[in-house]
Amino acid sequence: MINLKCDCIEELINASQGYVDNNTVFKNIKILNVFTKEWALAHVYIYKKWISHVEYDVDKPLMKCKNIIDGNNLFLCPSFVDAHTHIESSLLTPANYAKLVIPHGTLTILEDAHEVANVAGEKGLGYMLSSAKDLPMRQLLTVPSCVPSVPNYENSGANFDYRIYEKFLDEENVIGLGEVMDYEGVINNDERIGKILETTRRKNCYIQGHAPLVTGNRLSAYLCANIKSDHEARQVEEVVEKYRQGMWIDIRDANTNHNMPKIIQALKKIGNYERVSFSSDDRRSDVIQKKGHLDGIIRHAYSCGMPLTEAYISASYRPCLEANINNLGAIAPGYVADLNVLDDIESVNIKSVYFEGQCVSKDGKLVSMLSVDSSGNDLRDTIHVSVFDEEKFKIFSKKKKEIINVVEFESYSSSITNLKQIEFPIQNKQVDISSQKDCMYVAVINRYKKETYTIGVVKNFGINHGAIASTVGHDSHNITIVYDNPANAVLALQQLIRQKGGFCAIEDGNVIATLELPIAGLMSDKPINIVIDKITKMNEANVQLGNTYIDNPISRITILSLLVCPYVKISDKGIVLTEEKAYVSLFN
Repeated sequence: MINLKCDCIEELINASQGYVDNNTVFKNIKILNVFTKEWALAHVYIYKKWISHVEYDVDKPLMKCKNIIDGNNLFLCPSFVDAHTHIESSLLTPANYAKLVIPHGTLTILEDAHEVANVAGEKGLGYMLSSAKDLPMRQLLTVPSCVPSVPNYENSGANFDYRIYEKFLDEENVIGLGEVMDYEGVINNDERIGKILETTRRKNCYIQGHAPLVTGNRLSAYLCANIKSDHEARQVEEVVEKYRQGMWIDIRDANTNHNMPKIIQALKKIGNYERVSFSSDDRRSDVIQKKGHLDGIIRHAYSCGMPLTEAYISASYRPCLEANINNLGAIAPGYVADLNVLDDIESVNIKSVYFEGQCVSKDGKLVSMLSVDSSGNDLRDTIHVSVFDEEKFKIFSKKKKEIINVVEFESYSSSITNLKQIEFPIQNKQVDISSQKDCMYVAVINRYKKETYTIGVVKNFGINHGAIASTVGHDSHNITIVYDNPANAVLALQQLIRQKGGFCAIEDGNVIATLELPIAGLMSDKPINIVIDKITKMNEANVQLGNTYIDNPISRITILSLLVCPYVKISDKGIVLTEEKAYVSLFN
């Protein structure tokens, strides 16, 4: 559990009155008061890691302090709190993630280690918790609720039942239950998710939601389980309904997500931002470097019409209210001194960052960083695939033509997929898709020592030749390959095995780009700049193979196996209708 209770209250009381020296004071600085929603000139006193006093009468003499910081022409706001994210999706280790986001003013995240848990189970959670210790930020764990995300319809590397939650919800720096993606299980009173939720409620822990397009009585059923939030709302009326029903709206602004304008439109219609927090969710390291972290989300929200002060509060205090984190997210007596110093609030230009009263970043660079072991040596052997030759990548038929159930993306930028029936000719006893525009073969192959795999056809994926392959495949993280012919598919699979996971791109029998992610097939142990350079090259390879439609095409392949996303996806066990929780055969 997270404990931010002051352990020196008597001393803090004395410091607040000047009976003992404070450690630091920011004098004559314009601070954000999250309670009154104003930027006001004040002196802010810090004793140890706590704010002892905020003095709004700046003409009063200063109390004694060891360190005086002149705040003239500067602003002070609470450091940022991310309501929901996945460190693994940055493709960095927890320590390198900290190095990247701290200069952007983010000092607390609610991290759902869903990805590594699906690969490595308890060992994966242990890695994330141990790697986060002694960092100059808080990486608070929400224990993943869905491992696997949709039981019986995919095979992942672990299977959590309620007994796991009995153990981990009591661990230090664990804040609650991660996004409950199995909304169908909740609505239908599924025994497995029901026991997990009951365990979490009994421990009085925060429960995070995930409910795309769930409305009406189904939404009420979901909320009756004490689930508090949703970062999947995307349509105006959906946001309005969920807000009216008491849900927290976590505005997600990740890689290729473009829902911010509609969500802000809905909030303007409501006329209230009190239950709104910001989430970076799956924001990758290259996007963070280019657009920022929560500082970038504040800029984006403001550009879409959200009042600037409301945006700052949704990036700091409100996530703490949402997750029941006391004494964090505000500049007031008794609160933790996590603070950002800015010289301009509209551009969110952060000059320095203070973690528990100590400067940890200045002018965009870390002041200090403790040495943390993020090697993940126990997680470097997670790709286990039996012999897989070209024959397994072919679709055979004895007919002259076949009508295939194709997974079709609604558009080249949408993550929504539908089922479409398309007739293909048979050449040499194999289904030939070359005559159909924008169709590619797709394979999802189990990487956890099981023999399960599915071969299908995808339309509007983006690339038009070659192959893209990945071990990052939400949420089970099996191997996904989109390809034009079996030879390129085999080469892609061999390359992934050789590099112990990650991404690769193939063109005309040649490997044209790789991104090695040897830690659980999800994270790189390389420095941030090397990882970002590799991501850039993988994006360029996607463009070279035809995906010129989205800014970050590397993400495209990761959602083909996302069984909690509407309406049809592919797992290692088959083609799945995600709403009905039903398989559909390849041949219609």
